[in-house]
Amino acid sequence: MDIKLSDHFTYKKMLLFAAPTIGTVLIAITYDVIDGFFVSNYIGKTAFAAVNIIYPFQLMLSVIGYMFGTGGSALVASEMGRGRQDRANQVFTMIVKAALLFGIVLAILGVIFLPEIAGLIGATQTIMEYGLPYGRTLFIFLPVMIVGYAFQSLLITAEKPQFGLYLSIANMISNIIFDYLFIVVFDWGMVGAAVATGIGACLNGIVPLIYFSRDNSSKLHFTDCHFERKALWETCSNGLSEMVEDMATSFIFVFYNMQLLRFMGEDGVAAFGVVVFVEGIFTSVFYGLALEANSVVGYHYGAKNYAELKNLLKKGVVINLLCGLLMFFMAQVTAGWVASVYVGYDPEVCALAEYALRVFALAFVLQGFNSYASAYFTGLNNGKISAIIAFSRTFFIQTLAIFLLPLFFGAGILWSCQTVAEVVSSSVAIALLYWYRSDYCGKEI
Repeated sequence: MDIKLSDHFTYKKMLLFAAPTIGTVLIAITYDVIDGFFVSNYIGKTAFAAVNIIYPFQLMLSVIGYMFGTGGSALVASEMGRGRQDRANQVFTMIVKAALLFGIVLAILGVIFLPEIAGLIGATQTIMEYGLPYGRTLFIFLPVMIVGYAFQSLLITAEKPQFGLYLSIANMISNIIFDYLFIVVFDWGMVGAAVATGIGACLNGIVPLIYFSRDNSSKLHFTDCHFERKALWETCSNGLSEMVEDMATSFIFVFYNMQLLRFMGEDGVAAFGVVVFVEGIFTSVFYGLALEANSVVGYHYGAKNYAELKNLLKKGVVINLLCGLLMFFMAQVTAGWVASVYVGYDPEVCALAEYALRVFALAFVLQGFNSYASAYFTGLNNGKISAIIAFSRTFFIQTLAIFLLPLFFGAGILWSCQTVAEVVSSSVAIALLYWYRSDYCGKEI
């Protein structure tokens, strides 16, 4: 089925259009899952804990690509909705160039300050011995990773979401092959895990660069452009919510690890690593639907098609809530098996990971709704409100819960902190959707 941004979206069409992006995000998350499997089973649980300590910092910097991608997609799609294709190509080109330049700067800073950051978040000397070679190697590939993250959204706006899916499949296959070669066969340890991930990332970033530099079948291509302060500001401010959400998630991982090291030691961090990998797999659907909303809502907002904007909100909320319930029940059924795959060699860690996943899974029910609400406002070019939803959900409320609730209810409450954040932030999202309903209803209210 050939689906365009200008189409009327039914439930089926929303799912079909989002499916390649969901697959792309899901496969992208499996890179970390694959690394985690090989590191945990062939290097050990301390190395696995080191990945979970170091990786959030690297992720915190790489998510700037989502800011350029999601904010830029809404802006480019809006220009396309207004019929200004040449302008859309100029903005598209500028966004990709800016993402690459930011990536180079952040890679340099990451390599320099990684030891200090790792020390601040509580990494022990043993964890640093594993984590620093992994992190520094991974930062070499950061510029390409950032561009690849930006293309996840931009490919949707180019009406080529399946292109991103094909790249992610190739990335996954290369990651499996090189993880096995570098970790198991060549015994390169943590450096091998990082190099395997980096090689795959080159596919997601470099191949689209080549594609859009040539004549292609999409509406978008690179063209002559110069950096425009206003357009860059609109891109960054509009995509700020997605960057805030992903960056805050990285901070949250750090805070969880700090508290888990304090209360449960390395076993708690290893158990949380299992939870994080499963959450990433399950919530790929939410991210895929949210990325779809950035482009599709942005197009119809530019075209002032309020009937379709209301349709996209209603159907998006329904789909996300149903998927959240399904993921909750799947987590309950598979928790024991998943824990045994990752840490089955240690019965105590395995039991802790199974318990943690069952409790944490309640957060899935509302997670998709909150993510979609934030992305919906991004599509409406209202980055401020989108950022409020994202920030309250992923950082403010959850941070308070992580540091305060254990003081009253003990360490076990840490596994419920995200559920608390999702419940509170869903109330915020509903109130904001009602308050700003004129943005998507026009003069009909």
